[in-house]
Amino acid sequence: MVGAALAAGGKPLEGGVDPQRVQQIAQLLDAEPFAFGPRCADRAGWQRLAATKAYAGAVKDAEKTLAKPMPEMTEELYLQFKKTGRRTKEYARARSDRYGRITLFARAECIENKGRFIKPLEAVLNAICDEKTWIYNFHDGNLDDYNGKKITVDLSSVDLAENLGECLWLLGDRLGAETRQRVMARLRERIFEPYHKAVEGTGQKQWWITADMNWNSVCHAGVVAAALAVCPDRNERAFFVAAAEKFSRNFLSGFYGDGYCAEGMGYWNYGFGNYIQLCETVFQATKGGVDLYQLEGARDAALYPVRIALINKVIPAYADCSLESKPGMQLMSYINRRYGFGLKDYILDDFTIGGPLLSSLLYSCSNSATARPPVAGKEAYEIRSFFKHGVLNCRPAPGSACRLAVSLKGGHNAEPHNHNDLGSFVVVLGKESLILDPGGEVYTARTFSKDRYKSTLLNSFGHPVPVVAGQLQRAGKDAKAVILARTGTEAADTFALDLRSAYEVKGLQALKRTFVYSRTGAGSLTVTDDFAFSAPQTFGSALITYGQWKQLSARELLLSAGGEAVKVSVDTGGVPFTVAADTIKEENHNKTQPTRIGINLARPQARGRVVFTIVPLAVAASAPAP
Repeated sequence: MVGAALAAGGKPLEGGVDPQRVQQIAQLLDAEPFAFGPRCADRAGWQRLAATKAYAGAVKDAEKTLAKPMPEMTEELYLQFKKTGRRTKEYARARSDRYGRITLFARAECIENKGRFIKPLEAVLNAICDEKTWIYNFHDGNLDDYNGKKITVDLSSVDLAENLGECLWLLGDRLGAETRQRVMARLRERIFEPYHKAVEGTGQKQWWITADMNWNSVCHAGVVAAALAVCPDRNERAFFVAAAEKFSRNFLSGFYGDGYCAEGMGYWNYGFGNYIQLCETVFQATKGGVDLYQLEGARDAALYPVRIALINKVIPAYADCSLESKPGMQLMSYINRRYGFGLKDYILDDFTIGGPLLSSLLYSCSNSATARPPVAGKEAYEIRSFFKHGVLNCRPAPGSACRLAVSLKGGHNAEPHNHNDLGSFVVVLGKESLILDPGGEVYTARTFSKDRYKSTLLNSFGHPVPVVAGQLQRAGKDAKAVILARTGTEAADTFALDLRSAYEVKGLQALKRTFVYSRTGAGSLTVTDDFAFSAPQTFGSALITYGQWKQLSARELLLSAGGEAVKVSVDTGGVPFTVAADTIKEENHNKTQPTRIGINLARPQARGRVVFTIVPLAVAASAPAP
């Protein structure tokens, strides 16, 4: 396979994969393929799993599904996204039901060992092989894959591939030869060959191979797991391992050298969770000879959930994330043990879980984390976390009266899952985010198109940042927050940003946003915008909240939620200003829609200053006026 691809000519991707490294890895692999868990013939192994709580209902779940007809993946269903621009529930249910049967039937057969799930499983496998494409319909907007013009390896196809590989490995020749051959042929056609040709520069580009975001880790995890499970030639398997070892470094580079995940907490769970799967798959297949856990940047990325959390496990909803995004307990506990962090909030004694076939077996069977003893739990708390990409989190001193924590965001406007949000900030009091980044929208065709920033949830209108001369922030890497100052003491932190490049405004001479966070007393945050134009222009700023608000006086606002409240004092140096509230009416992942409280100077100014001073109020003051 390797030689044939090279002979076809083409420029290898980033220099291609080193043949010597492929040979080194081949020596570490067994002659037979590898996948997680005991094979079906290992009755003791499956009896152990069947006795666990996570697997106890596996046979009954499969029996219930046997009684239900499998939905067809019709052309009408697949074309729903093309016609509506929306990710429809009907398509998602059909796909989930079809692909989920692989896990249900394979697991039940391995537990029961009577053969009664084999024919239903073969029917599922053959039906899936009959599908025109395995990629998500929303990744196929032009229908090139559906119509056979392209073969794209995507998040959907690799998720399916890894579970197909696991299924074939577990059951072996208990599945009919014709079915096994069909599945293997489809894996070669839709996963292995497109990947290999992309790496060697002889076929269609698969852009994610060198990307620095979640597609890289997710797709590499699926491709490698499938290849290790079914490819008979260990040199072929070694190629995929060597390629992932090389190109997954691009994924880790997206953490900016200190573990910051610009994609936000939800995508950290997805992207880094799959990176951990990739690490463990390769570690076990090579008997520890290839340890991706130790690649540069991996350890720092593993600590992102700890360092991004503010207080009471509240996490800023930066990028396309939900306000409810939290690190997965199973994943974090696994990481905690594997890296020996000893974090007291993430300790599990039992890693056994249900879920998709491959991931459930990864966690439920012996692995390189469970092989290590638990490390005594410790508190992981620091009064500030700075990510050099331009995000500063500030927290109260332990044992102090301060209950206020903040996150202050710089960065640039071309981040993965980017929002135009330079200068955004989050204010948390107790367990409530009273001023915040409102999170992502429900994805539609617009979300990842040229019209992305028509969304008032994704453009800067939906963030607590300035509007300059009537202009919102522009997108692109050249729109960046330049850090002018960052100082920190036990008592306070100061963070100053130059935001000029974010606004295409002729005559904009200065735009400096300065945050001062104080730990004194109950705590406070001061946000100061200094601006200057060559001629008078309009200027305004905003606060974003999912809570309630009211105006206490001409220059004071109250924001409240969940029994917590802050008072915001507005100082414009005597210049009159207006206060206007807008509901951001984009469909989001939360139960309500956020409110934008705009504070706008009443007349154009050549220069000026707008200051927000944010302080906690007693709980009794939090109720809004009737």
